[in-house]
Amino acid sequence: SLLIAKQKEPHTIGETLVKPCMVEAARLVLDQKCVNKLNQISLSDNTVKQRIDDMSQDIKLQVPETIRLSPFFDIQLDEPTNVAQLPQLLVYARFISENQVEEEFLFCSPLITTTKAEDVMNMVSNFFQEEKLSRAKLIGVCTDGAPSMLGSKSGFVTLVKKKNPDVITTHCLIHCEALASKTLPAALKVTLETVIRIVNHIKGGALNTRLLRQLCQDMDSAHQDLLFYTYVRWLSKGNVIARVFELFDELQVFLAAQGKKTDISC
Repeated sequence: SLLIAKQKEPHTIGETLVKPCMVEAARLVLDQKCVNKLNQISLSDNTVKQRIDDMSQDIKLQVPETIRLSPFFDIQLDEPTNVAQLPQLLVYARFISENQVEEEFLFCSPLITTTKAEDVMNMVSNFFQEEKLSRAKLIGVCTDGAPSMLGSKSGFVTLVKKKNPDVITTHCLIHCEALASKTLPAALKVTLETVIRIVNHIKGGALNTRLLRQLCQDMDSAHQDLLFYTYVRWLSKGNVIARVFELFDELQVFLAAQGKKTDISC
């Protein structure tokens, strides 16, 4: 059940695929006695669901208990919106457990009405109260998402500091990095444009894509495809350039075979 949950597969796969594979392997490698024992294992979808629910409930009890035993902890909050246009409050916690720093998912709860800082604060406070988490041990808060997190007068960070003035607050730096990368120096801009042209030349045609994939397979490359550049995605620039760098030798060979300019070292 744990492996099925980790792979995000349908619960029915245990009964329709996993168990038959185990039984067939035991029949070929071991003996009929082992086959009979494996046939006694229940892997129906209801059984898998129940086991996953039991593990989830156990984790839900263990994490707050571990945080209560930790000398201090910090939390990270995000406020994404799902496909149903319903905002969700995601909270992660970092704490000390057995002399090691651990990070676990704390809770997820929908924001049914508004997404104001007061709503976020009430939800976090209610969870702390229900799980008996000491606010005095909270030493750090990292926020992400809407401006309601950072408002100077009524933001979530401000509300936290009113109750715990010594808490250290940070905000996600990806927003700042994304804005800074929109205005590149001339030299970096030329490099990015060159990379984008190469990617579009290869990814823009099915034939070039197949040829590059086959070349990467023949050269035992770590990757077999390039990544498309998307202007609106925060991390697209870095991911695209990193993949081109990792396939640098393969791209040199590919472009040379097509008679294209191979000086992509800029």
